[in-house]
Amino acid sequence: MTVAQWFAASRLSQATDSSQVEDSILLRVLVQCLVTLGIASVAVAAAGVTQTSLWNLLAIPLSAVGALYSWRRRRYRNVAIKFFIAIGMLVALAAFFSRLLQQPGDTRIILAELLIQLQVLHSFDLPRRKDLGYSMMIGLILLGVAATISQTLAFAPLLLLFLVLAIPVLVLDYQSRLGLAPLPWQQVKPGLALRQLLGLLSLTIALGLLIFLFLPRLPGYQIQNFPVSSTIDTEAGFTGQAIINPGYLSDDAAQAEQGFGGEGGQGTIQGKGKLTGPGVVDNSSYYGFNQQMNQNLRGVMTPEVVMRVRSQAPGFWRVLAFDHYTGQGWDIARNDEVRTLNRSSFSYQTLLPIEPSLARQREIVQTYTLVSNFPNLIPALHQPRELYFPTREVAIDREGSLRSPIGLEQGMTYTAVSRVPFRDRTQLRQASTSYSREIQQHYLQVPEGIREPVRQKAEELLALSPIPVTAPMSWKMAGASPMARPTVTR
Repeated sequence: MTVAQWFAASRLSQATDSSQVEDSILLRVLVQCLVTLGIASVAVAAAGVTQTSLWNLLAIPLSAVGALYSWRRRRYRNVAIKFFIAIGMLVALAAFFSRLLQQPGDTRIILAELLIQLQVLHSFDLPRRKDLGYSMMIGLILLGVAATISQTLAFAPLLLLFLVLAIPVLVLDYQSRLGLAPLPWQQVKPGLALRQLLGLLSLTIALGLLIFLFLPRLPGYQIQNFPVSSTIDTEAGFTGQAIINPGYLSDDAAQAEQGFGGEGGQGTIQGKGKLTGPGVVDNSSYYGFNQQMNQNLRGVMTPEVVMRVRSQAPGFWRVLAFDHYTGQGWDIARNDEVRTLNRSSFSYQTLLPIEPSLARQREIVQTYTLVSNFPNLIPALHQPRELYFPTREVAIDREGSLRSPIGLEQGMTYTAVSRVPFRDRTQLRQASTSYSREIQQHYLQVPEGIREPVRQKAEELLALSPIPVTAPMSWKMAGASPMARPTVTR
């Protein structure tokens, strides 16, 4: 059999059956609107959350052009266009696998962009109702991807609009399956159709909210493929000892680009944030994110959203811990004992050392997305076991605090998996108060000059607490008032 004979006998040489051709212009327009909403929802949900290309929005006019071309050529064989569509899909698939090897972490955006590319190609050949059904499913999948990425309510209007369009699309699709011809525009009653649409929309939203209310909340992240930004290459020689706080840098580092870089944590900013003696806090950078904390600083910081956290359970996000009290604040005395950890080039996972514990624990996954610049400290729940971070190196100090080679910049995303112990007051009351020499040396020492005043104040506050386990609440209440925070000097 020659090539010509094979082609003549194949389905490619045959025009689409007239009974399967979809002639409804309204159905085609609404399906194209669903696809447009799906593409736009991915762009809106990913803005400021993860890395995506704005070129994806170019797919909206391209798919519209393809839909118009497909409607005009719906009764032709379109052999040439099918050939080019097949070649284009192979190219898109090759590009997808190439990006997958370069970015093996969170693949949701990569998969969504592949679907967008396939939809643009597919839109040039939509003669049948079944082909329009594929486009509807692609729009729905893109909306689902956007829902998993979205962290704000900006996605909500698109979801509602998608629902408004999906109801008439399903009605028109059902009419087409029954073989019912669409009514002429002159016979359509807008008032009646609008009332029916609003009634069905209200019923759908009510049932959806009811189902959502009673739907069991199963633990997320069943597939261990966590959200993380693309790999960031850093310079060699990372030791993890420097803390880069944009608001508290040395004079040389303060002149660095974006306030990142240099030897952080040892200087001032415009006369503020001194490490000893009275001073004024910087209104945007927390003075505690430093190698040394001066508790004599006064002032009020401006409230600002720093990051968005998606977690399986609420908790206390741990950033930095200190081990040496100086009399005016706290210091990290063992900053030279920081340990650097490297991950594989083929995986974003970094395994972290954890302290053994007999307490009952549970695994909690947290995903962090930065919405403003942050020091090179990595917040996480207590006892992180796995870290999925953009850089190939991270560091951990003796207190379990995590550090990055670079400052955490706006738009960065990373994930931590922590083994968090259950808070049990009964077990805490049974804990021994006889501490080892190492704990006494690093955590319970007080400078000689203020030891006696501190002892008297501590005993005064402890006397207000009926049981030792609630004693920290007495300290918190005492420190809540500004009048109760005297300036301490050696």
